[in-house]
Amino acid sequence: MRATDQSRFRVYRPEPSPQLRLVCFPHAGGSASFYRGWVEHLPDGIELAIAIYPGREDRLVDSHPDTLEGLADEFVAALPGGPMVLFGHSMGAAVAFEVARRTTRPVERLIVSGHPPPHRLRPNDVHLRSEEGLLDELRSLGGATTALFDHPEIRELMLPMIRADYRLIERYQPGSVAPLHIPLSAVISDADPEITEDEALAWQDCTVAGFDLHTMPGDHFHLVENQRAFVGWLSGLLTTSDTLWPSTP
Repeated sequence: MRATDQSRFRVYRPEPSPQLRLVCFPHAGGSASFYRGWVEHLPDGIELAIAIYPGREDRLVDSHPDTLEGLADEFVAALPGGPMVLFGHSMGAAVAFEVARRTTRPVERLIVSGHPPPHRLRPNDVHLRSEEGLLDELRSLGGATTALFDHPEIRELMLPMIRADYRLIERYQPGSVAPLHIPLSAVISDADPEITEDEALAWQDCTVAGFDLHTMPGDHFHLVENQRAFVGWLSGLLTTSDTLWPSTP
């Protein structure tokens, strides 16, 4: 495990000369460790780099930027070199999209999960709610980690950071944006209250270079409940595309 690029990304299984980097952006309140188990299922040659948001892990004392675009700018400046695929779940989908819009590095594909596209965002006020209101929202999304909020000391540590994340995504209003010139894949689960199939299909408006939609079983955190199946699908996407995985002689 190593922290890289001024502690903006964490790599759990460094590759000396990766053929491809999978750069992941977590959900609101998420951390790099949330994706740690993925390295066990990714093929050799793919390096997993996970964004670390302010207020957690190696960035515990870092303050949040004022906007989600400002957060994306931080990661653009610290992106690793070489060909990469960007992946974002929930709030991370918006961060990954903004990084893809801004970077001049070789991004081969954007993969978004569990979040509507910029032009179909739902207004919400979770970041303005009481502590109990914020907890109700988190519990409604499912996931095994919600039981941690039963402990007062964990709530005191995590809720301010989660509220700050929600403030960023709920104030994110990019307006009309030019489509990307890279392929885009959207992922949804069949019981996710945060996004409908129609909203997921609308991500195709965000690219002129090809789009596909994949549906998984589970709730908002399907990528944890069905981790092996999800990373298996993801690995197949990364290794079967001629664009992403150069053929060997």
